[in-house]
Amino acid sequence: MPRPQQALRPSLFARPHPGRSRRIAALLASTLACVACGPIGPFAGGYLRGDVGPASMSDWAPVSGEELAQLETRPDDPHSVNTWFVTLGPSLYIPTSMILGPKNPTERGWVAHVRQNDAVRVRIAGTVYERRAVRVEGEEYDRARAALESKYELDPEDRDPERTIWIFRMDPRSG
Repeated sequence: MPRPQQALRPSLFARPHPGRSRRIAALLASTLACVACGPIGPFAGGYLRGDVGPASMSDWAPVSGEELAQLETRPDDPHSVNTWFVTLGPSLYIPTSMILGPKNPTERGWVAHVRQNDAVRVRIAGTVYERRAVRVEGEEYDRARAALESKYELDPEDRDPERTIWIFRMDPRSG
């Protein structure tokens, strides 16, 4: 006895609907373009695109209200991450993880890259600044950390005693 034919159901592998292939291709292309431009959320990206800013800044106030910056390390094979930052006059500071992620800065990929090559690029509000990451300590560290905690509303009493935080000042590149 012949079997009744089953109703045809749409399949992922069925012949595409006219125009669907173009929409899927456009979606994939735009997704790849976004990933190629830098980090997305907690996922690292690559080369940062944007207008190149001045070699030095006397005052970072125009960008101080931005929530995040993107930091690109490893110039030969760019690696970029989203990060917090704070500005104090002519200085821009970027911390290692203050609340999430590894408690030891040496476990962060971007920190290892900076220790090998201090040439970095920082993108804030669409502008990319070519800089040199310099680790700060002492009174400068204390001022930068207090400013970061204030900007991101972190209570110093809630500090994790097991977390080590390094802070880098983004200096102009020489020559």
